Amino acid sequence: MLNVSVVVPVRNAARTLPQCLVALAKLDPAPYEIVLVDNGSTDESLSLIQRFALDRRSKIVQILVEQRRGAATARNTGVRAAKGDVIAFTDADCAPDPSWLRALLTPFDDPAVLAVAGQVQAAAASTTLELFSVLYTLQSTQKYARYHQWTPWEGGFPTANFAVRCDSFKTLGGFDEEVEIYGEDYDLCARLYEHNAVIVYTPDARVRHHHRTTLRGLLRQAFGFGRSHPYLLRRHACSGLWLDLPGRALSMSRFPIPAWIDLASADKKVMAILIVSAAYGPAILLLPLYLFWLAILTGQHAKSTGTPVCFSKAIGLAGLLLLKSATMTCGRWWGSLKYRACCF
Repeated sequence: MLNVSVVVPVRNAARTLPQCLVALAKLDPAPYEIVLVDNGSTDESLSLIQRFALDRRSKIVQILVEQRRGAATARNTGVRAAKGDVIAFTDADCAPDPSWLRALLTPFDDPAVLAVAGQVQAAAASTTLELFSVLYTLQSTQKYARYHQWTPWEGGFPTANFAVRCDSFKTLGGFDEEVEIYGEDYDLCARLYEHNAVIVYTPDARVRHHHRTTLRGLLRQAFGFGRSHPYLLRRHACSGLWLDLPGRALSMSRFPIPAWIDLASADKKVMAILIVSAAYGPAILLLPLYLFWLAILTGQHAKSTGTPVCFSKAIGLAGLLLLKSATMTCGRWWGSLKYRACCF
């Protein structure tokens, strides 16, 4: 059986870290080791992981301190110290199921499989902001699948729930440390595919993720996600057009430059109404109609997940969706300038 090292970067995670540590202690089978990397925390995170290691009273827990900022840097530091055959990554705001490692390890019986990704479920929401994140952030499918390539639409997975063969990870040089956060995990997936890897997604390997609890944190994350899109496009797509339209997605492999255009997001629809209104004034009446319809859609989405909401809360969810999509678009524009890629 393969030995597994669990690597967890930690930075100012005192709110969620206790649940993560309790979950790690309950893993069955237990990992070969747990490597906790403090990335310059200024809260009580370091003392929490030190207490956890002391309570374990074994050598199963390693605690490292990496002052250079960035989740990629912290994870690379953890892997350099790890001794397992497989590195399983999760985050300090995640709580894995007890059977997490068993489900992650099973696909590695196939030697062509170099990495395995699992399902990221949302922790229970207590506020409208948390409910919004449950509905619209890090959505995982329930379908088992094997992937052979990265595209803007599929084949990339977050390190909140991801395992990779240690020798393959080191051969690739680990995560790109020039990326402080967002995109370095999908970049690793793309580089694995370039070495003819198979990445398996299994919904049986589950972690429960605590989403952002502040508007600032939510928007910072959205901007980072948007900024990562042109970064990935520039590094891993020499040409091709990926076009998101309302209700449909198209791709053209022979497009001369790499371009990823999303015209289906809420902010783009508002932008289209405003552009039409500049030429034909009465078209501005479409704006309140669209916003009303968006509130209905978000309410229906919440209901479909077993969380029915009143119309006033649906309006709040719609406003957050519009704000998040606009922030992500700004991140895409900024990233397009920085990485010289066409991402709109």
